Amino acid sequence: MSGVCKWLGPAVVTSLLAALAAWPQPVYSQTEVTDSRFWHGPERTRLVLELSTAATYRVFSLDNPKRIVIDLDEGRLRQGFDFTTSEGGSVAGVRTGRPDPETFRIVLDLRHAVTFRAFLLDPSDAYPHRLVVDLIHEATAEQGVSSSLELREEDYLVVIDPGHGGEDPGAVGGTGAYEKNVALSIARRLKRIVNWDGRMRAILTRTDDYYVSLRKRVTFAMTRRADVFLSVHADAARRKTAQGASVYILSTDGASSEMGKWLAQRENAADLAGGVDIGQQDPVLQRTLLDMGLDWKIRESHELGRALLGALNEVGALHSREVGRAGFAVLKAVDIPAVLIETGFMTNPVEEKDLQQELTQERIAGAIFRGLSRYCDADERCPRRTREENTYVVAPGDSLRLIAARLGVSVSDLRRENTLQSGTLQIGQKLKVPL
Repeated sequence: MSGVCKWLGPAVVTSLLAALAAWPQPVYSQTEVTDSRFWHGPERTRLVLELSTAATYRVFSLDNPKRIVIDLDEGRLRQGFDFTTSEGGSVAGVRTGRPDPETFRIVLDLRHAVTFRAFLLDPSDAYPHRLVVDLIHEATAEQGVSSSLELREEDYLVVIDPGHGGEDPGAVGGTGAYEKNVALSIARRLKRIVNWDGRMRAILTRTDDYYVSLRKRVTFAMTRRADVFLSVHADAARRKTAQGASVYILSTDGASSEMGKWLAQRENAADLAGGVDIGQQDPVLQRTLLDMGLDWKIRESHELGRALLGALNEVGALHSREVGRAGFAVLKAVDIPAVLIETGFMTNPVEEKDLQQELTQERIAGAIFRGLSRYCDADERCPRRTREENTYVVAPGDSLRLIAARLGVSVSDLRRENTLQSGTLQIGQKLKVPL
């Protein structure tokens, strides 16, 4: 080198060294963890890590004590972000550290042994790169939903499907309200009404704030031999003035409107938001449906949809007076009459506020129940009515305001019909329903 430097001369060497110093140096990008969330369901505990880039990672388990370890190569926490220490489900605690300078480590301390699965999700809409780690419990989803209600072979089973959940919020209102919460609240109220009435039995595809894939929602209904499938949602539209409820059934020939087409695309993409490994999809959503079963199902679904629209029209505005058709993946349960109910628009400021109100949710749930009952009256598979139609039996937790909202009548009419001097009610008390 000294010979080369002497041959080039001091001035040239100095210029070369200066040029080399100014030459762009290679930049090694680090993967930043920008956010994290835990979701705890009956089947699994899910950890979602939002990442700045697609990461190189490793996930493995250790014993004594039991824990799951997540290593991110060239990883770090974004400045100002503290990793969540939320615990619940299988997770007893969370720790972070660096086993070496190039590795960022997250340790999940466990309450009991689990199996695990991890996968990366590409950016989708508002979501960046995500690393999803599922800790799968021994308890199954079936045990989670069936434990509170013993099902019998002769039951007329209604599967109520609260849309979205967990990592997937669904439609988001202007004030930040989530469709998933509205759907779950209405679904819980509907389940309570159905089971208290006793003529039919109702169970939910999800009972809390966690995500259930479209495939599992369909499988859930099919394996339980459901008689009816109701998927409860709240709508979204580009126009903030769009309002009212609507009902959709499955279409095999395309959507009946542009709104239905757009809505089906949004709902069918829910798995991307909810965090589903697309490689794990079940062929049941891809195969051709049986023609004989499909014809019957479409016809019965349409009748169910008409009954529901009629009842919803009695308590509020309708976005469409006709039953819409679109290719919703969640409605592809063979031989089960199935509808998707949009209870209102989260993107409408007035309806977003109303849909979060207890009385509005009760009013909608009551209307859905009445529409379901009317369909049941015409379905030979359904048991006959065991109660007088114009009589309501007071259930635990009832109040005059809730009963009036559920029945679609006014409190004053309810008081007058039953000559009530106070709002005190007794469980089992029979009230005349104003006609």
